[in-house]
Amino acid sequence: MIPAVVMSVVMALLGAVVGVCVRKLTARLSGADPWPGACEVACAVGGTLAVMATWPSTTALALLMWWCVCCSGVDVLVQRLPNVLTLGGGLAVVTIGACAGHGRAAAVGAAMLTAVMLTAHLLFPRSLGAGDVKLAIGLGGAAGVAGAQAWMIALLLPPLLTAVVGSVVLLYRRIGRVSSGGRSTGSTVVPHGPSMCVATVLAVLSAG
Repeated sequence: MIPAVVMSVVMALLGAVVGVCVRKLTARLSGADPWPGACEVACAVGGTLAVMATWPSTTALALLMWWCVCCSGVDVLVQRLPNVLTLGGGLAVVTIGACAGHGRAAAVGAAMLTAVMLTAHLLFPRSLGAGDVKLAIGLGGAAGVAGAQAWMIALLLPPLLTAVVGSVVLLYRRIGRVSSGGRSTGSTVVPHGPSMCVATVLAVLSAG
């Protein structure tokens, strides 16, 4: 059996390599360049966490986190989530869950989270985009496999994370206006997708 330390190093290096591909894919889908090294570092950390977590499948957990890095990167750069990521990722998550013997849990988790997000989108379309609804398919499926507690975290934590980030961004904008003599420094737009991804990854890790 490979020692955990060695496996962690291997997965970190593999994650960094995957991060290069994620960066290129993110740039292609968004039409903008991610921050230098951000995707590589995030994917390397994801690979390490996948080994450290007591999860049945290290590979599946790493793939989930690498997918989340790509989705979050695109959403941060252009405030939208393309179907190839959301729908394609959702199908992959449910399929992998079914192959691992958790098809029902993945399908139910995906359906329930998507239903909640769709309702929120219909009620508050300016606060929650259609891309977030489609992102919920994959995230809900992963959380569903992790269990009811993980699913609840994936549901309840994202709004709190987005609110915190929004408050920080708003404070930064206000400081910028003061330093620029009252001139506006840009609009405050906080994508919700990254919060959904972070919350789900934390939920899955805690359940593992």
